[in-house]
Amino acid sequence: MIQIDVELPDRPGELAKLAALLGDSEININAISAESGLGRTYMSLIVDQPAKARGILLKAGYGSSEKTVLVVRLPDRPNALATLARKLGDAGVDITSIIQLESIGGHAQLALGVDDLAKARGLV
Repeated sequence: MIQIDVELPDRPGELAKLAALLGDSEININAISAESGLGRTYMSLIVDQPAKARGILLKAGYGSSEKTVLVVRLPDRPNALATLARKLGDAGVDITSIIQLESIGGHAQLALGVDDLAKARGLV
């Protein structure tokens, strides 16, 4: 799965512009995470057409980057995330981003950005 990270000005209406740009191009946002600070908003998106989204964002002047993320399924209960994070951390894998995709049937599905995808895959 591909995660697209976008930097936006931190002001009213910017999310609407970005969402409309993607929506008008028939790109669906499947998951989103955002944080603002120091006048900027940093948004992480999982979309159904990442290559098309990347081109549209570039053409519209948005700075963006992308990374392959690891999708994991955890029991939806206390300490499940702590157990996984500890296992990755103990192996020297740094979790750089996390987006919850969905919770269904007693499980939570997460998209994890990590600094060593191959190593992380071998641990989960």
